[in-house]
Parts: sequence; C-alpha cells; structure tokens
Amino acid sequence: MADAKSPTSHHTAGELVAKPPREAPRTRIRRGGVMFGAIFGALVMAGTASMHGRDGRAVPAAAPLDIPHVEGATIRYSSAFAERAGIGTTAAIAAPLAPVVNAVGTIEFDPQHVAAVGAKLNGLVTGVARFEGDPVESGTMLATVESAELGAAQAAVLTLEAQKQAADSNSKRESALLEHHLSTAREAEVAAVEAERYRSRLEAARQKVVSLVGGVRTTRRMGAQQLRSPLKGVVVERNVTTGQGVERDLVAFRVADVEHLWVELDVFEKGLVRVHAGDKVDLTPLAEPKQHYEAQVARVGPAIDPRTRSAPVRVEIGNRARRLRAGQAVRARIYTSPAAGRKVTVVPTASVTLFGGKPTVFRKIGEHAVVAVPVELGYSNGPETEIRRGIAPGEEVVSSGVFALKSELFR
Repeated sequence: MADAKSPTSHHTAGELVAKPPREAPRTRIRRGGVMFGAIFGALVMAGTASMHGRDGRAVPAAAPLDIPHVEGATIRYSSAFAERAGIGTTAAIAAPLAPVVNAVGTIEFDPQHVAAVGAKLNGLVTGVARFEGDPVESGTMLATVESAELGAAQAAVLTLEAQKQAADSNSKRESALLEHHLSTAREAEVAAVEAERYRSRLEAARQKVVSLVGGVRTTRRMGAQQLRSPLKGVVVERNVTTGQGVERDLVAFRVADVEHLWVELDVFEKGLVRVHAGDKVDLTPLAEPKQHYEAQVARVGPAIDPRTRSAPVRVEIGNRARRLRAGQAVRARIYTSPAAGRKVTVVPTASVTLFGGKPTVFRKIGEHAVVAVPVELGYSNGPETEIRRGIAPGEEVVSSGVFALKSELFR
C-alpha cells in the first residue's frame, strides 16, 4: 500500500486515484512550434495562392496609379494623364475687358404708358362696360357714375346760361334805345355790366363742373358722368361694380399699354460704376430660362441704398408679342462698355477654380508641371475674367481639364 502522503496519489472515499503526470516544458514548446509552423505555412500557401489564378498561373502585380503628385509646391503629372484629362493651357493676355454685370429684377408697366381713371367725386356706379383684360382704345367708355354734387353743378350752369342770355338781350336793347335817344347812357351802362357779371358767373360754374369730373365726359342725364380710357391699352385693374357707391379718391380703373414695359433691376455698388444708359441688356425670365429678350438701360439710379449697397437701374423693353407680363421675375446680363484705353490681365474663366474657398489658377512652370497660384479676381464678361493679382500677361495657365486636375489632387 502506498503512503497516503505521496504526491502522486491521494485517498478519497476509500479508493486510491492516481494523478496524471505533468508535461515537461520542452515538450510544450516543441508542440507550440509545430502549431505556429503549420499556421505560418498555411498563410504562405494562401499568399502564394493569391498570386496565382485558378489555373495556377502567376497574376502580375497591379500597376501604380497614374495621377498627379505634389513635389514641394510643384504639381506633376504624366503625359498620359494630361491626354486622358484633356489638360490644355493658354497664355494670359493684356486686353480691354467689357464686364458683364449680372442682376435680378421684376417686370413692371412703364409709368409713361399707364393711366389711372378715377371718379373724382362721390357717387353711385350705374354701369360697368369694361373688365380686366379687355382691350380699349383712347376714349373707350369704362363705366358710368351718377353724382348729386355733379348734378347740382350742372344745374347751376344751365340756370346761369339762361340768366346770361337774358342779360345779353337786355344790354343789346338798352344800347339800341340809347342810339335813338330813348334811353339814358346810365341805363345802357348798367345793362352791359349786368350781362358781363352773368358771363363771369357762368364761366366759373362751367369750370366747377370741369374740376368735378376732371375733364371726363358727361352724359345728357344730369349728374351722370362717363369714365373713359385716356389711352390705348388693356384694363389691368378694376375696382368698381354696378351699384357700388364710390368716393372721389377711388381709382376705379387702371389702363396700361402692355407693349411698353420696363424692368427695375437692383445692381450692386461694385458693378454700378460700369453701367450707363444705352448699355445692351439680355433678359431671361426665371420661369423660361431658354427665352432671351433684348433691351437697353434707360436710367441709372442716382443714389445707393445704404442697407443693400445697390441702386435701381431701369431697363426699357418692347413687348409687341405680349409674351412678358408685369410682375415676372427676370435675370439680367448688362453688357457694359470697356474703359477707354484701359487694359487688364485676362484669362479664360474656366481657368479659375477654388482652393479652400479662394480663387486659384494653375500656372504652367514646365512640361507637365504646374503650381497653384492664388489670384485676385476683377470683372468678368462670362467667358473671360480679369486677374488683378497673381498672374501676369504672357504666363501660361491651365485652361481645360482644371476640374480633373483638382479632383485627382484631392482623391
């Protein structure tokens, strides 16, 4: 029987159970090495397999990307990339530039071709003859208004006409009697003065009627006036209906010649100095971006709004086809005249891009080598842009493929 204190055995519940012998350290290391070798071999085999196709043949390694790279401040690219990206260069030139000033505005009726028709007195509308959109000629009746005030003034005219006629007859009779020595000079003089007094009162009464109706034609019916259009055009506004009571300050109708319009543009201070009356303008309605209308600047506002730093520029435009309407929003391109004798550095607008929000131009410094140059921009006429600082005339700049070049630098 073994000793109960032996390290290889112990006594439990009357039985003797042997412990498994401990594994030697060298044996454990040897087994670990075998496992590591197996894993490493598998990785090597996997790597070798990845370099071969399914048929066991070797697959060539991927070629390096042909993209621009930066060497200090220089950006270099291959001839293959230049051809693929369509990179082209052109020389900056010194030339006069007629800038194009862009603005937005709203079409309005030309105030010189708009008329407001009012009643000029208190009254009642007894008939309406024309409505919104109706074409009218000069003198076309629009509505009829009856006024007690006008009726009283017209009655006074009729009364004074009768009194003047009687006074004139009496003056003539007294003059005839005086010639036959049947009346005195005093009586003839009094009759002449009375006739003149009624003539003056009648003239004043007639002027009162004219002032009440503002030259608007009246009807034979006492107190009734006809509101008539003072010009040829279209009724664009109506504010009366039959049976409506009106006051003297009400604008009953507004008539406009829609063939004559103007556009009120807001031009910022920077571009305003180059805009003059007579400059050509290209207008494009926002709702019809493919439509273009020719116009010209008629007037440049004399004052700049301190809040918006802009001034109104009025553009006159014909509308014989009547395709434009008051209230339409439009974009405008104002083609200004170049400053006399002034030349500036000009590059294609396509050469200018943004780096970090700042305008930048790629300047050529060698074969397939450029540097990014920050520039200060001036005016532009659309295809060309003025460079005030950064590029000199004669220097080559990238004019095509700019976007591709910039995009590859930020891959």
